[in-house]
Amino acid sequence: MEIVRIFDIHNQGLFSIEYNNEPTNEFDRLFALWNDIEYLEEFFHTHQKDLSNSSFYGPISVEEAISRTMEDRKEFQKRIFEIASNDPQKPKHLDDYFQPLNNISYKSDDLEEYKAYGTLIDNWIRVYAIKVEANFYVISGGAIKLTKSMKDRAHTQKELEKLTTCRDLLRSLGIYDKEGLKQ
Repeated sequence: MEIVRIFDIHNQGLFSIEYNNEPTNEFDRLFALWNDIEYLEEFFHTHQKDLSNSSFYGPISVEEAISRTMEDRKEFQKRIFEIASNDPQKPKHLDDYFQPLNNISYKSDDLEEYKAYGTLIDNWIRVYAIKVEANFYVISGGAIKLTKSMKDRAHTQKELEKLTTCRDLLRSLGIYDKEGLKQ
């Protein structure tokens, strides 16, 4: 495993894990998957029951789910790169988009688990990350989350495990702040 820099500018940094035996880092992998019609079609057919029974999103067809996911991916990625462009006229920060995984922050200095949502109202794409310090995150993975709890489905349960793996890697490398990431 290695940590890959997505961007690191003006007191903000987004990094991503590249897992062993994977051809790319999680950030690039996720945004490519969320733009792959065949992958999305298979995913939503597999999870069609979650789509049709969802109390979060209401009943939705596979075709609409694919379309919404691709639109949300485009806007989400655009938003992240707007942060990276650091327009002084419209400053944006990663901390504005990431929030604690469990919606409660206990400590701000202990490699906490965070999530960022897609941009649409009633969105389901998630990016999961470990917050190293203010505006510095390491992406561990992401998912299309159609259920209330991440423990409800194997693919989101796997993302919880990846968050732990990411935090363990950061600790093993002695990375607890942005300076550690920049080495």
